[in-house]
Amino acid sequence: MIVDVWLVPVRSRPEWLGVLSESERARAARLAAADVFTASRALQRLWGASVLGVPPSEVVIDRSCEHCADPAHGRPRLAGAPSFSVSHTGRWLLLATAAAGLVGADIEDPALAADPAGLAGVVLSAAEHREFAAAPPAERAGRLLTAWTRKEAAMKLAGLGLAAAPARVDVRGPLARAGVPGWPKEPVHLRSLPVPGGHVAALATTVPVRAVHRRDLAELTAPALAGRR
Repeated sequence: MIVDVWLVPVRSRPEWLGVLSESERARAARLAAADVFTASRALQRLWGASVLGVPPSEVVIDRSCEHCADPAHGRPRLAGAPSFSVSHTGRWLLLATAAAGLVGADIEDPALAADPAGLAGVVLSAAEHREFAAAPPAERAGRLLTAWTRKEAAMKLAGLGLAAAPARVDVRGPLARAGVPGWPKEPVHLRSLPVPGGHVAALATTVPVRAVHRRDLAELTAPALAGRR
């Protein structure tokens, strides 16, 4: 199975505001991190438009939770399109799509592990914490970030997000394992994703990944934005 990945720098993109809905533009105007929100919502709409062959304004993404009645905190889904997942830091936006099955993606800034011991106590399982404590101090932050991105990707795939306590998700091997309600019946495969700037990223899928293809942003923006001129 192939996973397509777009890695996009977060910066001001005024031309992308026109891709958003009126409510999304209003929300962006209220946010301190408006560039991140705008980039995330616009990229999802641009990708959806490319898959469905419709204008970005007609892309309707379902964000409802599959495990409760909340309409806004679920795994994003687009009818008629493959599974996709979005993650961001203040500098990078990551969009991953799977040709089959489900996908979850996460990217994190190295600053997240500024206090490795403190974060480890919150997110690692008992077995993972023993391995963390036994690792050389210079390696602990990197190991922790790798574990965290894999957990986050797996929890996003499951549509649980942080509703599943990270310490109950074990990612020491090639598969994520968790004893939490709502966890997928299929195996959840894990894969690290190389990214720049010291960032750490990971993918989780319900189908083994044969290859990851890095895609060009212009593949999405050129057709959609040209159609608005």
